[in-house]
Amino acid sequence: MKKLCALLLFAQLTAQAQLKTKQFLREGHGPPIVLLNGGTFDMTAYAAHSKLLAEKFTVIRLEQFNTQYATEGRTLPKKYSVSTESEAVKATLDSLHITEPVVLVGHSYGGVIAFDFALNNPGRVRALVLIEAPLFHLAKTKGKLTAQMKQIENLTKRFTPEATITEDMVWRFRCALSNCDSVDVRTLAMWPKWVAQKDRLRGLSANPAYKVDLKKLHAFAKPVLVVTGSATIAPNKITDGLLAKEFSNAKAAGLAGGHTAIYQSAERFADLLKTFLSEKGDMDAER
Repeated sequence: MKKLCALLLFAQLTAQAQLKTKQFLREGHGPPIVLLNGGTFDMTAYAAHSKLLAEKFTVIRLEQFNTQYATEGRTLPKKYSVSTESEAVKATLDSLHITEPVVLVGHSYGGVIAFDFALNNPGRVRALVLIEAPLFHLAKTKGKLTAQMKQIENLTKRFTPEATITEDMVWRFRCALSNCDSVDVRTLAMWPKWVAQKDRLRGLSANPAYKVDLKKLHAFAKPVLVVTGSATIAPNKITDGLLAKEFSNAKAAGLAGGHTAIYQSAERFADLLKTFLSEKGDMDAER
């Protein structure tokens, strides 16, 4: 009997440990919008967007484990993956008792997480918004993988959960997202902050390890908005173009700026999103 009780207790504790939820910020009232930031950002990056949207929506910003663990000085689990994050999105929505479909927005690595969640939980998504999600595996399957994509993937593979992140790795990562031929990123005002937050790169090896399921992608019928910065790097433009074509119900839109234009142009993005959702609502009404 004691052994049985001990086994039951162990099973309960194991289940609790597996059911990981995310840290979150929530404001506003109305249909839920979930915001997932880029891999080296945190949920405060969407503060302006949240205020702009909170009048008509319940805006939920979720912290990613790679950011949270870096802030807390902890090491991510060795088996950390994109699904670790996307499954936690589901667990967090469950903990918040949000059962209605959500508008899911993801930038960069957050877009990969949003993509995975949407394809595996289509019934829980009202609309999907992807901003430069580096789904280079899609480019590979379509014969569009470039040398620059391979370079970025080879670099990102080094960002394992237990990696020691150096300033050189930060420099190479930032150069991969911009153009170090025209500017030395180490002279930029953001450089000290990037170095201080270098451990947020840990776990991003999950991204090049991620495989796109084309069957699920083609089956996803909810509205999709693919947003691309006008001055972003070629790999992101190529991948976004493929996503806009491969989804059955996708629309492409642009923002002035580079890979992080989403954060510099909060008002413009909020307007894009509201227009997209309004058009989606009109389509539903016509049906």
